[in-house]
Amino acid sequence: MDWKVLVGIFCMIYAALVGFFAYRQSPGLIKLIKMKMGKKMTDKGAIITAYIAAGVVFVAGIVLFILS
Repeated sequence: MDWKVLVGIFCMIYAALVGFFAYRQSPGLIKLIKMKMGKKMTDKGAIITAYIAAGVVFVAGIVLFILS
């Protein structure tokens, strides 16, 4: 099995987990994103940021999976 397949699968799993925790509005995830991005970020902004990051990582995982 090629390394791209494994990294692609891990990216898709990671994106699914982040998306799930963003959907549940996990306080730990919101706190982590606010800490990394800035104190003035709202909860809604943190959730949107998590969805965008999950989407980008998921697309990267699909691309790696297809390229292998």
